[in-house]
Amino acid sequence: MSYDLMFRRAIELHEQGEFDKAEQIYRQLLETVPENPDILNLLGLIAQVKGVHEEAAGLFYRAIKADGKRAPFYFNLGISLNCWGKSHEAIEAFSNALRYEPKMKEAWLQIGHIRHDLGQTNQAQNAYEQALKIDDKYCEALIGQIMLTPENAISKLQELKTKFPNEPQIGFELSRLFLDKQEFQNALLHAQNAAAVYPDSPEVQTVLGQALLGVGQIGPAATHFSHALELDANNILAHLNLADIKSQQQEYDSAEKHYLRVLELDRNNFAAHLNYATLLYHEHRLSEALEEFRHAVIINPKSAEASNNLGLILKDLQEYEEALGLFFNAYALNPELEEVSVNLSETMMLYHQTDASTAVKIAENWLRQAPNNIFAARTAAALKGIPVTSADNKAYAAKLFDNFAEHYDNTLHQINYQLPQAFSQHLGNISGQILDLGCGTGLLGEALKTPHNQIIGVDISEAMLQQANAKNIYQTLINCDILTYLSNHHPAFNLITAADVFCYFSDLAPVISKCFPTPLCFSVELAPNITDWQLSPRGRYKHSLEYVNKLLSTAGYNHIEYKLLTLRTENGQDVQGAIFFANTVKENAHEPR
Repeated sequence: MSYDLMFRRAIELHEQGEFDKAEQIYRQLLETVPENPDILNLLGLIAQVKGVHEEAAGLFYRAIKADGKRAPFYFNLGISLNCWGKSHEAIEAFSNALRYEPKMKEAWLQIGHIRHDLGQTNQAQNAYEQALKIDDKYCEALIGQIMLTPENAISKLQELKTKFPNEPQIGFELSRLFLDKQEFQNALLHAQNAAAVYPDSPEVQTVLGQALLGVGQIGPAATHFSHALELDANNILAHLNLADIKSQQQEYDSAEKHYLRVLELDRNNFAAHLNYATLLYHEHRLSEALEEFRHAVIINPKSAEASNNLGLILKDLQEYEEALGLFFNAYALNPELEEVSVNLSETMMLYHQTDASTAVKIAENWLRQAPNNIFAARTAAALKGIPVTSADNKAYAAKLFDNFAEHYDNTLHQINYQLPQAFSQHLGNISGQILDLGCGTGLLGEALKTPHNQIIGVDISEAMLQQANAKNIYQTLINCDILTYLSNHHPAFNLITAADVFCYFSDLAPVISKCFPTPLCFSVELAPNITDWQLSPRGRYKHSLEYVNKLLSTAGYNHIEYKLLTLRTENGQDVQGAIFFANTVKENAHEPR
């Protein structure tokens, strides 16, 4: 086949998207004409499409060396240099393109975009104005000018859309702006309009996926992110979003591949380091997670989330002092992030086991600095064994479990939590109406549910109830503290249960008296050598067997049993407790089996 025929065939394949076949012919032609500028430029364009911008730039430089007066060569070079992260070299390339083709408005547009990305607003504005001098109806340049002042961008873009109703770039930018404002329905509408015109734009597919993710359509969002990657295998945002989805679905192998690809493309991507580290943490790959969290903190030391998550790893590794330092850094950066307060509290309680006096001093100092923080108050009280008010108990429990809800079941599994199985074995199959006090995520409800009973769940934490609701166990779930619920009018029950709940109450007399005369099954944590109850350094109350027996008898229960058992394991130590069953001896009263 002649040179001309081969060249035309390569061009046809190139235009049809058969890049590998076209590249093969181009390289064969180069053997005959090694420095042909047109072939070098075309090979550069193929490398550009494949996202191999360093190779593309090298090919464009060779084309320019062979023929240095071709504006398109410089323009193509500028595109690849910019994608390669070489902004200033890209501006120089676009400027050279304009030397040979002064009317190339696209070069001015690219300069404007780069200047904008560099924060050089005045220079960006000048570049867009130069493009508009060439074409005053150049919509992309008008959009560029608008995006220089994002506070007014939405209204100005909507006004521009009346002049250019069929311009998809306007919809794309509106979608991005609405995403930033978390107005996901508006973002979705504009993204869908842009995708209808440009279905094969990876950027449009990505923003459409983000909008779908925002409205909770996870499956369709993943589909669009995958399509974006089919169009551009190096689309960092699509990789990152798909990784996050796969990680949330616990498809960790797939998620890890996407995170690693992001980090290949952008070693300093903060979100990729942070979210990949979280994945590694959930897989208990602590040393790897530690390294990734350290990278995240180095990249963004002002991130409360990164400091908090790094602190979690160090806490698990029992490096309590360093963990506390990171948690306090996170707290200083964002004191409203309650998860940080929870972690501070828990870590101080663990540290108390190895250095009680220092832990108390740290807790007291925290409370002085944050007197209204319920976790600071509870931690200082717990470490010093000081009682707290009933109102503080309620506030603490609500906030604690709202923050704990998402990982509650997994955490209890890790600490060998035994109560649901123990209750089930003790009670057997129960018919009728059951009131599950402090039902949490529904672990006890799962153990007790049969076709012959109906369970009502009451909990002070709305987040915990959301987890319980997803299990479809309870007839009704009520967001309320249990004393308030028991004090108000409620239906009669065949049994009341409370697993790992009374440890958040000091004096149990009010709650036990309100349960009478309904049969009652509950657990307590035990403490030796106390007459009634005490607040432990772990922030929970322990009670004595004699105290609980006396309360049940005083309330009117005259059939009382208890069973000693290990409730769970904490920090390598068994937590001792007991299950009580209290009843009134009357006909048809429920008896444990």
